[in-house]
Amino acid sequence: MKPPEWYDVIRYHIVPPVFMVVFTGAVQYLALVGQGEINITWRLAASKALGNSFSWGCVALFSLWAILWLQLPAGQVHGPPTLFGYRPPYQDNGVLYYWASLVGFFTMQAMWPDLSSAIFSNMPELLGTLNLVALTLCTLLLLKGKLKPEHRDDRYPTRPVLYEFYTGLERHPHILGMDVKQLTNCRIGMMAWQLLILAFYLAGVQRHGFSAATLVNLLLQSVYVAKFFWWEAGYFSTLDIILDRAGYYICWGCLVWVPCLYTFSSYYLVAHPPIISTTTALLIAILGLFTILLNYRVDYEKQLFRRAPDGKCNLWGKPARFIEAQYKDSSGNVRTSKLLLSGFWGSARHLNYTFELLASLAWCLPGFGLGVWPFLYFNFLACLLVHRTFRDEEKCAVKYGHNWGRYCQKVPFRLIPHVF
Repeated sequence: MKPPEWYDVIRYHIVPPVFMVVFTGAVQYLALVGQGEINITWRLAASKALGNSFSWGCVALFSLWAILWLQLPAGQVHGPPTLFGYRPPYQDNGVLYYWASLVGFFTMQAMWPDLSSAIFSNMPELLGTLNLVALTLCTLLLLKGKLKPEHRDDRYPTRPVLYEFYTGLERHPHILGMDVKQLTNCRIGMMAWQLLILAFYLAGVQRHGFSAATLVNLLLQSVYVAKFFWWEAGYFSTLDIILDRAGYYICWGCLVWVPCLYTFSSYYLVAHPPIISTTTALLIAILGLFTILLNYRVDYEKQLFRRAPDGKCNLWGKPARFIEAQYKDSSGNVRTSKLLLSGFWGSARHLNYTFELLASLAWCLPGFGLGVWPFLYFNFLACLLVHRTFRDEEKCAVKYGHNWGRYCQKVPFRLIPHVF
């Protein structure tokens, strides 16, 4: 059924410019809030927006480091085939890159003991620099998609130019031989998350001394990010990669929004030290580690099922059950996918999102008692994942047709078994 005309107006003409203006400006505001600024003005925010020599140096050095690791010889893994039969290749060196980056960071910290405090103090300028770099990249991707697309079958009908800038035009573009989304999402966005929270923890220790709460905040996020790099091959089968195109939404989001918002609970605690007890911090650590483990287990079950010949594997001590769903690719060829009905995937269709939300709540909890700001990431993630749930299911309904309806009858709940 075709959506009403007003929906298209909102989707194509209103949301892209509003979101780009609001979110692009919001990062500068949040950077000042996190540092404890009280009288925040547009002039103050704008003065940080162009960056400084420190921020440009950091961004250039880190970007070159990330690019280097996509140019080094390494094994490859492939993502799932697109509707036109293309299987995107990715560099399979995420774990090594993660640990090498940590060694590099600690080496620089030992050489320049004030490095972490400088990163915290220059965070508004760092985000301003990242903003400019990301917007430039998104412009180049738009021009590339229009003038020299790699897969013309991947293009959708022409839309308003701001919508095309916002969503991007290509799913798997390459620049200098590198997959753009692996560069922005994995090598820069996720690793920046890890290095920034390390810097914020060390900056907090230099200011206030040791705190069990800030250590728990750091460790839970570090376990989550390390898990991401361990599981990186599985990430290439997620919605971010197979559905989202490379534009403002995903590339700017990973280059700017991740370093700004995803690290915000750690960033905020530098200028606003936590007030919870050590015992409470330890209980939060147990809760967080448990939910991260469950989140990993859900993803592991799907990977195990996909790798098993014809889906023949055991989940929870029983043979995995599934629905065979046929669909047509862009050439009209009939293909078959298997929709898993066992394990956690038989309890709710997106239970991995539920555990991810609980994990994010755990690493925000060290800021309990300091107002709403430490929980900003959790609140954003809840909105994002609920929206993504419906967006994912809209795609699946179109792709699999009545077989998706059969699957939803077998697994009726989205996020919380027997509730929603």
